[in-house]
Amino acid sequence: MAAARTKTAKLSPVSQLQGVLVVLDGRTKIPTAELLTTIRAMVSDALAVLQEPDSTKQKIAFVLLAIQQSTEVVVRVVRGKEITRVTVIDQPLYHWALREIHALAGAA
Repeated sequence: MAAARTKTAKLSPVSQLQGVLVVLDGRTKIPTAELLTTIRAMVSDALAVLQEPDSTKQKIAFVLLAIQQSTEVVVRVVRGKEITRVTVIDQPLYHWALREIHALAGAA
């Protein structure tokens, strides 16, 4: 059992995320198509961020991904006017992302 833990710990985050995609592509029992689509999009976004070679671009992409994951945007048309409502669904992640944006802006 200890050997299984050390083998898992040696895998890079990219390898682990790619493994999730391989499992999702397999023909096993899958919960729902909507859940699979959501998981696939999240993992693909994370892989794109992790594989960015430039560390500054990687940090910016990660912060943007955090903002996307921590908010929900709903656009409605009311009396001919487009109304956009943004709801923060993960406060700690959203606040971390805003702090990082301010830190990046101060470093420029």
